Amino acid sequence: YPVEWAVTSTYRSILLLLLDFYFTRGFASRLFRERDKMDKVIKTAEHIADSLSKFDLAQAESVLNTSELPEPMHDAFSRILDNLRSYRPYLPEALFSETSRCSEDRSSIPAPGLVTKHVAMVFTDIQGSTATWEASPDGMKEGLRVHNDVMRECAVAWNGYEVKTIGDAFMVAFERTCDAVSFSLSVQEGLVRATWPSDLLQLDHCAYDDDGPWCGLRVRIGIHCGEVDIQL
Repeated sequence: YPVEWAVTSTYRSILLLLLDFYFTRGFASRLFRERDKMDKVIKTAEHIADSLSKFDLAQAESVLNTSELPEPMHDAFSRILDNLRSYRPYLPEALFSETSRCSEDRSSIPAPGLVTKHVAMVFTDIQGSTATWEASPDGMKEGLRVHNDVMRECAVAWNGYEVKTIGDAFMVAFERTCDAVSFSLSVQEGLVRATWPSDLLQLDHCAYDDDGPWCGLRVRIGIHCGEVDIQL
């Protein structure tokens, strides 16, 4: 009996070890498979993010539609693509191709003189633009067109040269500081008088404000003056 018990106990121990090895190996295999799947998701997400950073919307959409991303991540990238498509008509062409727009596309005003001279640079920015895009994409799309029209009309009126735009921000150069100040005041007056989409005016930060007065998109404007080296 002792010998039989010892043999039975040994078999039992071997069986337990085999079962432990089988289940442990199976768990490890599943763990490795999940890790490989997660690595693939991360690489795909990095590929899409890289395409978006280069504004290559077609490539980003192609990868997104042919990949198996988790639903929350897929939905997030889809929303980013939709927002970038809405921005597309108002972004500088240089973001989408190697050839930037020529100076004639910027304005009919020539650039300030060559070499080194005193120049006033104006920088503008729409306050709360990201929140406005999220709250009212259609209203913001039309509102941005109104904003751009006001900017360019005032730039021409006060001899400004549109250096470039980045999204909704303008960079405009003036030979005279007084023209830069007049441009800035004219822009604020033009924005108040402009006809804005009703969707925008429903938002608290775009509604008419007696204390401002403000109406429509709020625009911050900064002016920097000094000697610059102009490179064309």
